[in-house]
Amino acid sequence: MESDHRPNPDAILERIRNEEVKSSRGQLRVFFGMCPGVGKTYAMLKSAATKRQAGARVVVGIVETHGRADTEAALAGFEIIPRRAWVTGTSQLGEMDLDRILELKPELVLVDELAHTNAPGSRHPKRYQDVQEILNAGIHVYTTLNVQHLESRADLVYQISGVPVRETVPDRFLEQASAIELIDLPPEELLGRMKAGKIYAGERADRAQENFFKLEKITALRELALRFTAERVDADLLERMQSGGIAGPWNAGERLLVAVSYSPSSARLIRSTRRMAQLLGAPWIALYVESEAKLESADHEMLMKNLNLARELGAEVMTTRERSISKALRRVASERNVTQIVMGRPDRRMFRDLFSGGNLLDLLTQETSEVDIHVIRQKRKPIYRGFHLAWPDWTSPFLSYLKTFLYLVACGFVYYVFRHFTNYQTIGFLLLLALLPVAFLAGLGPILFGAALSALIWNYFFIPPTLTFAISEFEDVMMIVAYFAVALTAGLLASRIRRQEADLALREKRANLLYRLIQKIADVRTEREIAEMGSQGIQEVLPCRAVVLGVSQKKLSPTPIGGGDPLDDKDFAVAVWSFEQGKRAGWKTDTLVSAKCLCVPLPGRSGGLGALVLFPDDLQRSLSVEQENLIDTIAGHLATALEREQFESASRKNEIYERSEKLHQALLNSVSHELRTPLTTLVGASSLLSKPGTESDHRQALLNDIRQASARLHHTIENLLDMSRISAGALVLKREFFDLGDFARSVVNRYSDTFGDRKIEWVVPDSGRELYLRADEKLLEHAFLNLLVNAHRYSPPDEPIQVRLEEEGARLRLCVRDFGPGVPDTELKKIFEPFHRVHPSADSGGVGLGLSIVKSIVEAHDGSVQAANRNPGAEFTLEFASETLPPEVLR
Repeated sequence: MESDHRPNPDAILERIRNEEVKSSRGQLRVFFGMCPGVGKTYAMLKSAATKRQAGARVVVGIVETHGRADTEAALAGFEIIPRRAWVTGTSQLGEMDLDRILELKPELVLVDELAHTNAPGSRHPKRYQDVQEILNAGIHVYTTLNVQHLESRADLVYQISGVPVRETVPDRFLEQASAIELIDLPPEELLGRMKAGKIYAGERADRAQENFFKLEKITALRELALRFTAERVDADLLERMQSGGIAGPWNAGERLLVAVSYSPSSARLIRSTRRMAQLLGAPWIALYVESEAKLESADHEMLMKNLNLARELGAEVMTTRERSISKALRRVASERNVTQIVMGRPDRRMFRDLFSGGNLLDLLTQETSEVDIHVIRQKRKPIYRGFHLAWPDWTSPFLSYLKTFLYLVACGFVYYVFRHFTNYQTIGFLLLLALLPVAFLAGLGPILFGAALSALIWNYFFIPPTLTFAISEFEDVMMIVAYFAVALTAGLLASRIRRQEADLALREKRANLLYRLIQKIADVRTEREIAEMGSQGIQEVLPCRAVVLGVSQKKLSPTPIGGGDPLDDKDFAVAVWSFEQGKRAGWKTDTLVSAKCLCVPLPGRSGGLGALVLFPDDLQRSLSVEQENLIDTIAGHLATALEREQFESASRKNEIYERSEKLHQALLNSVSHELRTPLTTLVGASSLLSKPGTESDHRQALLNDIRQASARLHHTIENLLDMSRISAGALVLKREFFDLGDFARSVVNRYSDTFGDRKIEWVVPDSGRELYLRADEKLLEHAFLNLLVNAHRYSPPDEPIQVRLEEEGARLRLCVRDFGPGVPDTELKKIFEPFHRVHPSADSGGVGLGLSIVKSIVEAHDGSVQAANRNPGAEFTLEFASETLPPEVLR
C-alpha cells in the first residue's frame, strides 16, 4: 500500500459541520437492549453514578423501576425531579417535567424508556421529542431503548413475536447519539430472571412467558440487537477512517468491492459478488474506473448495462477517474474499508505488463496485502495480446501552433543577435530550455512541432556551416535527437498533469454541485420547494427538463409536484412502470426504450415516494457514467428529503391531533362544569319556589339566583356561538359610529345585576370631548362584557373594577383593570389561546373562551388587545384607530 493516505476533503468538511452541530447540543447516550429485563436501566444508573461521583450534576428526569429491587437500590442518592401530574379522564398520570429540567439545566439528565408516548395534552406526543428539546438546550442525556421500538425493526419484531409494536423511535433520531451501549444477556439467563420474578410479577409474568418471552423469540431479538449495534459501530468506524485519512482496511466487518468495466464478463462478476455479499451479510460496492480513453458506442451501452445490473442487485455504484486501475482500486478500498476485492482473470499484454510490473492481478497481489483478492474463473482462456500503443491526443487548435511558431522564432532571433558572444552548442541548450515552457502551455502536437522547429532553427542558423542543413558532428545529431526526446517526455508529463487537473476539477465540480443541492434541500420544507431544488440540480448535470411526480393514495400522480401540465399517457405509463418496479425506464435504458423521457424511481423506507422524470433536449446523445451517477445521487437525496418532509408532516398532523384532543377534552370538561353549575342552581331554586309556604324574602333571593344563573348560562352559550362563528369565518361586521364613553357606560348599566354591589371606577380624559369609534357595537359590547366578567371573577369582593378611556394621537384605548392576584408572567403569552385558563382548578368558572373571543373580535376591527400585570391586579387594553365623524353624520 502507498504511504500517502490523505484524508478525503469532502469527508473532513462533513465531519466539521457535524462537530459544529454536536458542540452546540447535548450528547445522547443510549443503553440499548433486545427486550425488557436485560438491565438497561440498571446499567444507565450505574454509569450515571460514576459521572455524579466525578462532580457532575446528574438529575433523574424519569426512571421506571417496575418494582425491581436492584434498580431501586441503584436509584438511591440521585436528585429526582418530581413528575408532572396529568389528569386524563378518571386516571392521573405522571410524566417527566420537561420545563423543570430546562429550568435547572443540569449537566446530565436520565430519561428512561425513550419510546414512551406522553399523556394527552403534553407539549410533545413522544418522549424522544422531549429528549430532543433537552439536547438542543445543551444538556447531556442518558436513555434506554429496546430493539423492538426501532422504527426500521418494528415489522421484523412483529413477524418474530406476533406482538404489534405501537411505540417506535425513528432511526434518524439515533443517528445523533454519541454512543450506543449494548446491554446484552444470554437468553437462558434472561428467562431465568423472568421465572424468578425479577422482571415482571404475577399474572403479567405468566402472560409474558406464554407470548413474548420464549427462547426462540428472545434469541431472534438478540440477533436483531447485535446486528443493529454492529451496523452502527461499522458506520462510525468508516466515518472516522474517511475523515481522518486512516489507512484501511480494518477487517472489523466485511465489505466487498467488484471492479466493473464494459466487458460482457463483468455481469458474471457482479452476480458472483452479489452472492458472496448475501452469504456474508455484507455491503458491496461496484466500482468503475474511468480513464482518458473514449469509449465506443457499443462499449458505453455495455458499461451502462453492467452498472444498471449492479444497481438492481443492491450495490453501491461508484465511479472514479484514474490513470491506473490498480491505484484506483487500492485507494477506494482504503477509503471505504473494503476487505475483499472481486475481479476476473485479466488478459496479458506483453510490453505493457513488462513496463508496468505485471497485469492488474499481479499489481494488486503485490501491493495490497490487507485485502483479500477473489479471482472469478472464466469460461475462456486468457488472451495474450501483442503490442498495443495507446496514441495520445494530437489534436490542438491552430492558434497553439501559431503561438509556438512565433515564440520560438522570437527566441531564435534573440539568440542570433548574440551569437558572437557564445558558441553554437550553448545556443542549442538555450533553445532546448526555451522549448520546455511550450509543454506546459500547449498540447503534445505543438510541443513536437516546436521540437522540429527548434532543431531546424539551430541547424540552419547556428551549426557550422551556417545557412545550410548539413551536420558533420555526431554530438550535434544527438542534440537534435534530444530535442525530440525532451519534447516528447515533457509533453507526456504535462499532458498527464493536465488530465489530473481536469479530473480534480471534475471531482470538485461534482462535490460543489452536490453540496449546494444538499444544502438547499436541507433549507426547504415543502414538497414543492424540494421538487424545484431537485429539478434544478438535475438541469445543472444534464441539459434537460426535469419534473418530480408525487404519490396520491399510494398511486403515482400524473401531475408534477408544485403544479404544471400533467404528463401525457405514454410518458406517464413509463413513469408508472418505473415507480412500481423500482427500476429505471425510458430513454437510454433497456425498458421502454422508445420513450422520450427517462424515469428514475424515488424509493422510500415504507414504499415509493414518486418518480423523477427527465426530458432530454437531445435524444441522440448518451449519458456519461459521471452523469448517470450524479442523477442517481440527486434522486437519492431528493427521495430522502421528500421522506423527511412526509415524516415532519405526519408529526405535525399528530401534534394537531393531540392539540385537538386536548381542546376537545378541555371543552367537554369546562362546558359540562359551566352548564351544570347554573342548571343546578335553576333546578334547585325552581324546586324550592314550587314548594308552598316559601317566605317572600326567601322567594326574592331564589329569583335572584335564577336570574344570575340564567345570565351565566346565557353568557356561556353566547361565547360558544361566537367561537363557532369565528372558527367558521362567519363573523360579519356592521360598522357604525358611536361614542366610546357612552358605549362603555351603557354596557355597565345594562349588566349591573351581573356585578352586584361591585363598584365601577371610571377614569376618562380631562378634555371631556367625545371619542368616536366606527365599529360593530354589538360585537364590541360582547368583547367589553367578557373583560368585565373576567375582572369580576378574579377580583376580591371589596375591590372595584377600573374602566379607563384614553386618547393618544389617532388611537383610542379602552382599559379594564382588576385588583386581583394578576396573571403569572409565563401565562401572559398564552392567555388569549382558546380554552386556556390560568387557574383551571379555580372555582371562578369559565370555559376559557372569553379572552380568545375578545382577541378575535378586536382584531377583526383592525385593533389590538394586550394584557399586562399591574401592582396589584391585571389590566386588559383594547386599542383602536379613532375616526372623525363625516359631515353627513354631524348633520
